[in-house]
Amino acid sequence: MIDGLRHLHMLMAGLSILGFLLRGFWAWRVPGLLQRKPVKILPHVIDTLLLASAIALLFAYGWNPFAQGWLVAKIVLLIVYIGLGLVALKPWYGATVRLPAFFAAVAVFAWIFSIATSKLVVPFA
Repeated sequence: MIDGLRHLHMLMAGLSILGFLLRGFWAWRVPGLLQRKPVKILPHVIDTLLLASAIALLFAYGWNPFAQGWLVAKIVLLIVYIGLGLVALKPWYGATVRLPAFFAAVAVFAWIFSIATSKLVVPFA
């Protein structure tokens, strides 16, 4: 069961970042695609499954998320990633704000990934 939850979580994380990269590209090249209903709904479905699988893993392992420093870091960075992603994809922010926010969001996602794989808050420490 735990392996299935882990695989679901990893799959949803991969789909989440791929979707974000695609929507970031569309925001610059084909902004009209962002207005399509599936493009607006699917990221929420994926991210809900990602979060639900994370919570299920916490229960399956019996972890207290606030007793594990690396989990606290992932939660804090997730909030940062969401904020940067909102700025990066919203058209009312100018390009001088959106582009750095997009790359910062991708970097934060990479940091979350490195924490998940190493269980270390500071990668390469």
